[in-house]
Order: sequence, then C-alpha cells, then structure tokens
Amino acid sequence: MGFKRKSSRVEIGLAGRLQRGALSAPCKVLDVSETGVRVESRMFVKCGDELQLMIELEQGRLLTCGLQVVHVRSPKFGSKITSISPEDRERLTHIFDDRVQTSFSRG
Repeated sequence: MGFKRKSSRVEIGLAGRLQRGALSAPCKVLDVSETGVRVESRMFVKCGDELQLMIELEQGRLLTCGLQVVHVRSPKFGSKITSISPEDRERLTHIFDDRVQTSFSRG
C-alpha cells in the first residue's frame, strides 16, 4: 500500500529562490499542489527545515510562501506550505487551475 496524496499535483517548472536565514539559493519549482511544492535545488535541506520560497511569475511578479521540508531525495525535495498570504494563495490556486485545465484539454 503506497502513500496517498491529499491533493493532486501539476507540473509548473518555474524558476524560484529559496531562503533559509541568510542563506539563499536558486531553485526550480517542479510541481505544486494546493498544499505543497516539489523543488529542485543545490541547497542542502533535511526533513523539518523551514524555508522561504519565492517563485518568479509572469510580468515580474513574485509568489512567496513558507515551506517545511517533508521528503528529501537530493537534489529534489517535497515540502508542505506552512504560510502564504491570501493574495499569494489566490495566485497559487490560479496557477494550479490553469495547469489542470491545460492538461485536461491536451488529453
């Protein structure tokens, strides 16, 4: 019996930046769900780490959220969203909905 995900994921492949205290590193946001993200980065992380993620959106906008690392398979890791503003939550939901619509219309 495998791990059951609470919500589905969609691939986004957007550039981002991770921050932990004074340490900052570029990353690629591989996919998102309504409650978490999967990231690829050279930043060393371990389960339980708290990070700040900034995702670069269209027209120079940023989406910022707090993360907690829940799974590591270097250089990728899965994390749950621990803090996000209502505006950024709406942006994330919009990205999620757009990608779901695109994948359904292709298939």
